[in-house]
Amino acid sequence: MTSLVWFKRDLRLEDHQPLWHAARQGPVLPVYIIEPDYWQQPDVSLRHWQYLAPALEQLNQQLSALGQPLVIVKGAATVMLRQLCQRYAITGVFSHQETGNLWTYQRDLAVGRLLKSLQIPWRQYQQFAVFRHLKNRDNWFELTDSWLKSSLCPTPNALPRLTTAADHLVALAPQRAIDLPAIRLLQQPAEAANIFSGFLSRRSRHYRQHISIAAKAGSSCSRLSPCISYGQLSLRQLQQHSLLAIKQQNDGWHKQGLQAFFSRLRWHCHFIQKLEDEPAIEFFNMHRGFDGMRETDFNPEFFNAWRMGFTGFPLIDAAMRCLLATGWLHFRGRAMLVAFATYHLWLHWRPVALHLAQCFVDYEPGIHYPQIQMQAGTTGINPNRMYNPIKQSQQKDPDGQFIRRWLPELQRLPDSWLHTPWLMPGALQQQYGCVIGRDYPAPVVDPEHASQQARAKLKSWLLSQPQNDWQQQKIAVMTRHASRRRPVVRIEAKNRDQLSFDW
Repeated sequence: MTSLVWFKRDLRLEDHQPLWHAARQGPVLPVYIIEPDYWQQPDVSLRHWQYLAPALEQLNQQLSALGQPLVIVKGAATVMLRQLCQRYAITGVFSHQETGNLWTYQRDLAVGRLLKSLQIPWRQYQQFAVFRHLKNRDNWFELTDSWLKSSLCPTPNALPRLTTAADHLVALAPQRAIDLPAIRLLQQPAEAANIFSGFLSRRSRHYRQHISIAAKAGSSCSRLSPCISYGQLSLRQLQQHSLLAIKQQNDGWHKQGLQAFFSRLRWHCHFIQKLEDEPAIEFFNMHRGFDGMRETDFNPEFFNAWRMGFTGFPLIDAAMRCLLATGWLHFRGRAMLVAFATYHLWLHWRPVALHLAQCFVDYEPGIHYPQIQMQAGTTGINPNRMYNPIKQSQQKDPDGQFIRRWLPELQRLPDSWLHTPWLMPGALQQQYGCVIGRDYPAPVVDPEHASQQARAKLKSWLLSQPQNDWQQQKIAVMTRHASRRRPVVRIEAKNRDQLSFDW
């Protein structure tokens, strides 16, 4: 009775249901598959591999300590699993459910067909509070609470050795023809447990106040997103430990920070549930009434200036250059990049989403695409967020620490000119060694005019849509995706401005 445990984005031993249940059956073959076709997808980059490779090394060490090294193979999942199942007489395959991009979804369907043809059962367990075949969100909060509060899964004490590990990771590393530059990781996978411990005990005290402050978010955020994306830490474990820390904390500010983090762990699952329920939102507008609104106006020059961090707006450019250099960015910075691209530059969200997916080391498809659409205003159920790039710069980085770090050409500018350098008189530009158009680009758009145009285009588009169809589509999105503690109340209305919901 040999079981194969297929590790995907769940690179840990603690609270790992597939591993625990497989070990109770008998000998276990732990496997990770490097799939070359996956690494050619447009939302993937080798900076993901920069984090994944050492995480696999760590997992191999942990499994080796239990007696059985991790078997790492390279090839199509269906081919590799067929070979391994036949070679080791596998009687069952165990894994976590995965809510990934469309490619991984189709891959899993193919694996399901293969294992069915081989008459090998495939047992899949929940990785997050995400529920398959959910008809609506009416009971999602109750289901989520029940799952997050459920008992953690034990770790096996030992695994009998079946084989030695495969070739070294260097020989198996994926390749891409064109890719982003390599980065220096801000943190190593082996630091996951210490990062969480340090956040609970110290950094979480300022989490709530500093999460949107560009220069302070890096030292006050949890910095756990890559660990969660690659499953090094169990989300259920994080929730339960955070709740315990809240109960033990007496400091008011610290308690509020922990509570804010605790809440965001639930929102993590809320957004992944959206993609689980509707995989098409990776490609199409969540509210299909927005189809055609931005597709014909795409400006490649605007897109290139945005993706390289040369739009002429300091906080926008600093956020992008920080992301390009480190693979990480605080939440408000991410929201601003998307909002600026989709409103001020009127770019379609899909190429914006693909570029950011490649940049983010912590790329999680289930969070990425619903969040992108929410910021781009194509859900039909969220307010439009048109961040003013100048006001955000003045409010979120008032003394310019973040801007000066990532835009060295602006380092000499005084605070009074830092957020609007294009307004400096020519003599001052020469004095501070920052000539607009030579040392730093002029703004690609007039911010006030661009925001007015975006509002006008949005209003014109909404007024041009058949109201009955719009309402029905909005109700469908609300029913399927909106967060609520009580069922949606459907109200007949004469126009969409009168449509209301209880959620």
